[in-house]
Amino acid sequence: MQLAQAHDTAVTSPDGPQADGQRQHGPARHTLVAAAKVRIPATSPAVLVRERLHVLLDAAIEGVDPGPPVTVVCAPAGYGKTTMLATWARHRTDRSGARVAWVSVDVEDNDVVLLWTAVVRALEVAGAWPAGAGPTPPPDDQYGPFVARLITSVEQLAQPVVLVLDGVHDLRSDGAVRTVNLLLRHSPATMPVVLATRFPPPLILPRLRLEGRLRELGQDSLTFTPVEARSLYVRDGVQLTDGELALLMERTEGWAAALRLAALTLDADRPRGELIRRLTGDDQVVADYLVGEVVTRQPEEVQRFMLTTCVCRTFSARLAAELSQQENAGQILDWLERTGVLVATRDRTGRSYRYHPLLRGYLRAELGRRDLSALRRLHHTATGWYVAAGEQLPAIEHAAAAGDNDLLTRMLAKFGLARVLAGDAHRLRRILDAVPPHVLGRPSVALVAAATALDLGDVPAADRFLRSVDSAAHPLRTQRLRALRATIEVHRGRLHGDTGEALAALKSTRAGKTGDLDVDLFTHVNRGIAVAWTGRHQAAEVDLEEALHLAVAEGRDATRLQCETHLAAICAVRGDLAGMGTRAKAALAIAEDRGWAQTSRCAYLYALLGSEAYERAEDERARELARLATGLLDGPIDPSIELFVLTVGALVGFDTADDPHQVVATLREQWQRLGGRSIAPALLAYAAPAHQRMALLVGEYPWAADVLQQVEDRLGESGEQALLRAVLHTHRGKVGSTRRLLEPVLEHRVHVVSPATSVHSWLLEAHLAARCGEQHRAHEALTEALTLAAPHQALRPFRDAGQSIRSLLASGTGRFGRLDPFAASALAEIPVTVPDPTDGLTEREQALLTELPSMRTAEEIAHTMFVSVNTIKTHLRGIYRKLGVNHRRDAITVARRRGLL
Repeated sequence: MQLAQAHDTAVTSPDGPQADGQRQHGPARHTLVAAAKVRIPATSPAVLVRERLHVLLDAAIEGVDPGPPVTVVCAPAGYGKTTMLATWARHRTDRSGARVAWVSVDVEDNDVVLLWTAVVRALEVAGAWPAGAGPTPPPDDQYGPFVARLITSVEQLAQPVVLVLDGVHDLRSDGAVRTVNLLLRHSPATMPVVLATRFPPPLILPRLRLEGRLRELGQDSLTFTPVEARSLYVRDGVQLTDGELALLMERTEGWAAALRLAALTLDADRPRGELIRRLTGDDQVVADYLVGEVVTRQPEEVQRFMLTTCVCRTFSARLAAELSQQENAGQILDWLERTGVLVATRDRTGRSYRYHPLLRGYLRAELGRRDLSALRRLHHTATGWYVAAGEQLPAIEHAAAAGDNDLLTRMLAKFGLARVLAGDAHRLRRILDAVPPHVLGRPSVALVAAATALDLGDVPAADRFLRSVDSAAHPLRTQRLRALRATIEVHRGRLHGDTGEALAALKSTRAGKTGDLDVDLFTHVNRGIAVAWTGRHQAAEVDLEEALHLAVAEGRDATRLQCETHLAAICAVRGDLAGMGTRAKAALAIAEDRGWAQTSRCAYLYALLGSEAYERAEDERARELARLATGLLDGPIDPSIELFVLTVGALVGFDTADDPHQVVATLREQWQRLGGRSIAPALLAYAAPAHQRMALLVGEYPWAADVLQQVEDRLGESGEQALLRAVLHTHRGKVGSTRRLLEPVLEHRVHVVSPATSVHSWLLEAHLAARCGEQHRAHEALTEALTLAAPHQALRPFRDAGQSIRSLLASGTGRFGRLDPFAASALAEIPVTVPDPTDGLTEREQALLTELPSMRTAEEIAHTMFVSVNTIKTHLRGIYRKLGVNHRRDAITVARRRGLL
């Protein structure tokens, strides 16, 4: 049977179109019109009035320049077209006295006399003219003159009237279509027309659209929003939680009929979440509606097509043809899309189709009832088709649904790791959750499951899968599986902050050289990240570049994102902010393209971009990026990444925080909580100077000393250790010993982990030289700092450097040669009131500060502290200078604001 014949079967009346045509030429046998047919349908007082749709309708029927508008409300059955139009019509008439004529169209209206008799009667009921005063449809075929008389009569109305034809999808006889087209083409300004239909009728709508006269409200407009759905249930006395509402919207997709049917299934004595989850389309109430309004309205061949294609969540025309084995599959798809049974979308892979979730649920259940073996056979067919098409995840899904454990094992072993690397771990996890335990115990499947769990941060689940592998009766027989097992241990070690043993064990396998692309890619990326955390950045870069090459070639987008992000971090470690920015932007482009920009995958990326903005003194951008990064921390991740994200958030927020002391205290707690695990040396080297600076600014000298201890414990003898020790010596007034501590850093006799350390060291040397009156040396040291920072536009060290550096920049203006533009930028960044980094309160000053609120005299405080009054006055002058005040009361106020008291 051709689809054209199917269309006739699907849409003609019981008498067929020929009978309709015969009735057109015979005398009018039915001149009476049922009152309900021409009356605005009654609606329940509890119906939800959706004002946004009323606004859209009011705007649609307003006159437009090309001519009187025609409004079409088109959506499949159950979307609330009639209810919405009826509530709008009643509100319109009740609110302003406007006239609305209503005709409920059905298949009998293919008899033109019946159709136009109903239209005339509806206009009469609406008050357009007195009873019996309207034109009478002729009993013969003179329909054109009659429509012209009707239009003329309407044009003479003193008050406009809106004509609503509800159900015009049932009109298909030549006479009915031709006469309605005449009305639409020449509709008078005094009678806007609104058409309600389940699918586009054979009217001149394309012509009206081209003329700019057509106004359309489609399925998307009629779909209930979450807010409207919640309001609908509140009217029924049902209060849904946010989770229940989200699940309900996922199941129903805002389909009005489904929302109402779902409400009927809810039971106050049972958990609503459980009931909503069971709303699959096979529930008796829902199934009865779907059968009556959707399924049985289709011809037999279309029903068979629907049953065979429902096994796929989405499908293309080619897959539909493969599943249904129907040569006219494309025509059936076009029909089902046009009638609203299917939803069509277009993505990067082309045009695809899907059924509403509830309709698909019913069809799958019905197929299972009719022929369970056919259901499994169709899943087998879909598996093979998706494998051939290169769509691996759907192939795995259908292999699982087919119930063939050997097929499922092959699919997971062959494609599972690839999907993890591509970013599909969440979907793969849902499949694995339904896999039988004895299949999950197979080594090739268990290792994929462990890799999936680790990608989602679920270490306990990964451990369960690994134990099943380790306890297996047979050892891992292939190099591929042994390399995969060892790499999984490296990934696991990253989350625990200890990769030493795992990296050593990895060397005993052929990891990275197995010949299996995905296993080798998995090795390169995990080994690269783990090696980077140990500080061996050159080796890490080799692995990550190789992983990036493979990921690009094979479309493993999640791994591409990881590689670009960690390569950006390596650029940052080297002080190459420009390179870091380029890499980070490439990573962000991948994330945005895949819809990952607001997921935990991007927390580290945003923190890197935030640190770049912070170092370049782009405060607003830095704050926004740090906020994004901290907000996306979700579940267990590498401790180095977590600590870096939290540290960047503290650095960015410190200067504007209401309670800076609390910012430092929180950061200190986070370092203590995570510091027991292996932390990347580069992170410690980058964060330590800023961490120490903040501790000193809030008067916490012991905390600043603790930062030095952490660096000594983890980095040993290094430039960072020398810098932090020098800063503490300066706070104790030991200028000479401070400069001696800096000498190994400035003379490159000690290793510097972070390039920023050298900039900070030269700025401290410039500050101390100026304090000692060595202006030439101070200028020389400042020039060295500018030389190191200028290529990367790193302004932050200068902003934090204090008044002495500001003075040196100002006095040296014009003497920095090619560095003068950057020096000017650095000068502009330093506020006039910024404290010197070495001007935090000493321990003695901090102790004296705590005595000030008591308002005891200097003599009384001196007696308590066992020092002379002159010593107290000296310390007071130091406190006033460092806090930027002149009086004791002001010192107390500022100290409290800074968190020093």
